[in-house]
Amino acid sequence: FFFGSFLPHNMAKTGDEVERQLKNMISFILAEAEEKAKEINFRAEEEFNIEKTRIVQEEKKRINEDFAQRMKSVEVQKKIAHSNQLNQCRLSSLKARETAIHNILAETQQKLVSLTQNEGQYKELLESLILQALLKMKEQEISIICREQDTALIESVVSNVVGKFKEKTNITAKITVEKKHRLAPGPKEGYKGPTCAGGVVLSALGGKILCNNTFEQRLALASEGLLPEIRAILFGATARK
Repeated sequence: FFFGSFLPHNMAKTGDEVERQLKNMISFILAEAEEKAKEINFRAEEEFNIEKTRIVQEEKKRINEDFAQRMKSVEVQKKIAHSNQLNQCRLSSLKARETAIHNILAETQQKLVSLTQNEGQYKELLESLILQALLKMKEQEISIICREQDTALIESVVSNVVGKFKEKTNITAKITVEKKHRLAPGPKEGYKGPTCAGGVVLSALGGKILCNNTFEQRLALASEGLLPEIRAILFGATARK
């Protein structure tokens, strides 16, 4: 005995219709939800791709900028290294040039000793050096400071020098050869103290006026004046600068 067997036929039909409509509504809702889900997924994927592209582009830009900065740093380091190497080469070249000039001057100074080997020539040279100093100082009372070994030679030329000086200046000079103060002795093998190759120093007014006419001083003055020419001979015309 079933209660449903007593329902009218049209009510049963209406129930089927409702069920069918419910199914249609459910299908529509599911289809709509699926469409929405697809649309959401599409938009999400599209936004993901856009964001991914943006991130990739930004990362590429960052990498490129970092690479450019590193390359710039490498170039700067290369330039610095090249500049340092160039400066080192220039310094080495300058040092070699100065060493060469120093060696030439040292060799020349050693040869100054030969100027005193011929007594007659050295006597004339001393006379010229003393007269030159007198003409420069133009003082009446003069002391000559010399090497002890040159004392006799200098005393032998004093009268001639005084006469020539008077002819040129009309000044009668009173010259004394200093015995208390002496120049250093000539260079000798094994001697390591100060030396003087030759020449004289003239003093006036108690040492307030001095004229150094030693061989070493004359060489220093000559080498200083001729240094550009010496450099040009050794290293070419550009070495003058």
